[in-house]
Amino acid sequence: MSSGTTGGNKAASRTKTKQPVTGKSAGKAAAARSSTRTAARSAKRRSPKASAADDDGELLEVERVEFLKAMDKYKRQTGQTFPSWSEVLSVLRSIGWISPMRLAERQAKQG
Repeated sequence: MSSGTTGGNKAASRTKTKQPVTGKSAGKAAAARSSTRTAARSAKRRSPKASAADDDGELLEVERVEFLKAMDKYKRQTGQTFPSWSEVLSVLRSIGWISPMRLAERQAKQG
């Protein structure tokens, strides 16, 4: 009886040597990792603990819907799927948003 049998040790030796995964299984493994990370990030964003601003409830939801509609309209008009941050800011201003700094300046001039 020889102690050199490798029947049950193939899997163990493969994991120790860290052989790369190739072919179709490599793509599936990468896609699984990516979708798992994306799902975790999405769940984190949707978490009720994610934002203290959610306390405003209904008003905040109305504002979100207004912003999303304005962004959708902008994207349809320009044909851009991914607008720049400057363009997002211009959309916000078009629906009446004023930065807190500018709002304070206006109030100081009036009062």
